Amino acid sequence: MHQHRRIISFLAIAFGYTWLLAGIGAFFGIRATSGLSYMALAAACMFGPALAAIVQQRLIDRGPWAGLGLQLAGTNWKMLGATALLGITIVPLILLVIHVVGDRMGIAAFGHVSVTSERVALSVADMMAQMGQGRSGGAISDVMQQMPAGLVLFAGLLSAVFSAFTFNLPFMLGEELGWRGYLYQATVSWKPQRRVLFTGVVWGLWHAPLILMGHNYPEYPIAGVGLMVVFCTLLAFLFDWSRARSGSVWSACVLHGIINGSAGLFALFVWGGHPLVASPVGVAGFTALVILAMAVFLLDAKYRGTFGHRH
Repeated sequence: MHQHRRIISFLAIAFGYTWLLAGIGAFFGIRATSGLSYMALAAACMFGPALAAIVQQRLIDRGPWAGLGLQLAGTNWKMLGATALLGITIVPLILLVIHVVGDRMGIAAFGHVSVTSERVALSVADMMAQMGQGRSGGAISDVMQQMPAGLVLFAGLLSAVFSAFTFNLPFMLGEELGWRGYLYQATVSWKPQRRVLFTGVVWGLWHAPLILMGHNYPEYPIAGVGLMVVFCTLLAFLFDWSRARSGSVWSACVLHGIINGSAGLFALFVWGGHPLVASPVGVAGFTALVILAMAVFLLDAKYRGTFGHRH
């Protein structure tokens, strides 16, 4: 019972801080389309789980910092490298799913994918036009058309890895110190399937205010809350694997940073389709995450063994 009270207290602080902050922003008219003001609000909201983790662990539980998984000593660096490799496969795998289901099988909702310089140039021109930069967008589009599309994809993924280990790291720690730090510690005695489901649902619901403000699912904010829960629950399996096998929270931070940093690449190569399907946070993304989760489960016997272990 004491464990459950600790979890509830932690979640109350994490949700209370983030939802209150987002609510104040919404009251003053900030939406996902508000530019810098929304970016600043979303960045501030990301620190809710970390704040809750520190308050709960240090001030309420009177526990050690080590309980949050921050220690570098004992970290399995090979697993951190494996996590980074897994992270950079996500966007290419989603592109492959759309190619197979959308282009090859002809299911229109999945849209189309083309990893070509022409497609990249068109996508860049469209993005710049939407930002009101049509003239400069044309010049950038011309430059992009001269670059091999495969190189653009590779450079984007490499950039995502670099940013995950550097300037994105503090923001990712803002979430991961909570979910894969305190909450992982508090549920480590649970079976992994229970921990993954619980953490994924909580993580997804925590995003609700920003989703309702138009984040990720701008045309479908209500349905988006439910879809975000599904997305986070599928991701939670990969994050749990990385956290359990690396022995620290840092691998989860890196994975989170790579996912956030590489998601924008998707829009360079895909067009058409339904926004709830042909998207990294839609059905195409879900399909790719299921494939990755199955691969991890089958290939990592040590982690797979924990699913049948009784604590």
